[in-house]
Amino acid sequence: MTGFFVTIDGPSGIGKSTVTGMIAQRLTEHGYSAIATKEPTSTPLGNLVRFGTDEYQGLTLACLVAADRYQHLVNEIHPALDAGHVVICDRYVASSLVLQNLDGVPTDFVWQLNKHAQAPGLSVILTGEPTRAREQANRRGLYSRFHRGGLARTASEIELYGHVAQALETAGWPVFVHHIRTESAHTVTDTLCAEILGRISAC
Repeated sequence: MTGFFVTIDGPSGIGKSTVTGMIAQRLTEHGYSAIATKEPTSTPLGNLVRFGTDEYQGLTLACLVAADRYQHLVNEIHPALDAGHVVICDRYVASSLVLQNLDGVPTDFVWQLNKHAQAPGLSVILTGEPTRAREQANRRGLYSRFHRGGLARTASEIELYGHVAQALETAGWPVFVHHIRTESAHTVTDTLCAEILGRISAC
């Protein structure tokens, strides 16, 4: 594949969606053809996942998430990479390893479900202070079961993302962990774009 694949994961409210869009815009300004996308997708299957977390749980939900991911890879990500685009995806396997674990699914099973999911050229893990992330999640809206649980839930997510970052590195995935303190979305975008451009140049 001639394009470059970037994934951005992190706890709810950390700013993934905002930064994903800004990175795509910034890379376009640098002369790259960049596409921002997300998981769960905006397809019927993805919407079932996104808005069905109260109805589907555990192993069932984990399988639905993986199915949406494979459809996403086949229908959107792989064709875009084949065409030479930079693809930036808001949530990917790292989110599954965290959220499905919190939902009681064994980590080994999540890895098995995702063993055919393409490793990205760079897996970005955003982390930060639980209070700030929780406040941003509350402002955005808590439409998913995974968004509920208050500050303790957000703290658990952040801790798990730290473990998942290490697991991805052990599996051979290129990982970049960025701790957001009081940085603006523009500053975070600057940092991540510099890292992405460096990785692209090294390919």
